[in-house]
Amino acid sequence: MLQVIGEIGGSSSRWAVLSSDGTFTTWPSKGERLPGFNPVSGEGSGFAEAIADWFRERQPEALGTCAVHIYGAGCGSAERKDRMHRTIGIIWPQSAISVDSDLMGAALGLCGRETGLVLILGTGMNAGYYDGQRLHCPMPSLGYLLGDEGSGADIGRNLLQDAFYGRIPRPLHEALFGADGPVLSGVLEQVHRASHPGKELASYTALLANHPEEPYVRELLQGRFHALAELLTRFFTPEQLRNVFATGSVAYGFRELLAECLLDRGMTISSVERDPLPGLVRHHLRQVQ
Repeated sequence: MLQVIGEIGGSSSRWAVLSSDGTFTTWPSKGERLPGFNPVSGEGSGFAEAIADWFRERQPEALGTCAVHIYGAGCGSAERKDRMHRTIGIIWPQSAISVDSDLMGAALGLCGRETGLVLILGTGMNAGYYDGQRLHCPMPSLGYLLGDEGSGADIGRNLLQDAFYGRIPRPLHEALFGADGPVLSGVLEQVHRASHPGKELASYTALLANHPEEPYVRELLQGRFHALAELLTRFFTPEQLRNVFATGSVAYGFRELLAECLLDRGMTISSVERDPLPGLVRHHLRQVQ
């Protein structure tokens, strides 16, 4: 029987299909993108339809009876796990489905048999201590409105504030936004009307990737990463913070600067990956060997 692994974020998802002989395929292919779903605020039926159509076209046998393992953003409570379970059940109505949080997926995919702090830093932020079997999550997840320090949404929000308050050097401002941008009314409408406002804010963080040596960019990133580090020290012990396993687009894209900021607080990044799916494939292959 096939196994399907879904690593589902609020804005995108990644999938793997494992055969009993140990071979596997992963989706999407390079340059492609699959939609995501967050049970906190997302719309499940459209997501399920898009994923089913994708597999129907590219790997239809994966829509048969499978063991389906889902690791999803927003799945930290029983109610949200149940909503994710019902959504995945639209795609695989006859299959055994397990649902866990994206943080547990990161722990299984990055830590292996080691222990340490698991940090997700992409559109949003989440963290927990993995003891080799269980996750300990004393820090509340406040989302992009009240928290998510160091995330793409957090950095993007601060970048836009600086743009509208005139705190970005003019040459860099034009390099980032063009001579006439950003337009306040357009940005406010774009963010407030978006189905995923955090994703819209995070999209501005990508503009910084081409200007890593600019003093303003370094200061902005350092400020948000130091805010993240200070927060982590409030909820985790020095021993729990000693080794950090990080994943997500921001963690991977700005990994050197993130490592510097965390090291200032005694944290060493042991591993940083763009996403945990390759490690999750290894984890589930070990379970059947």
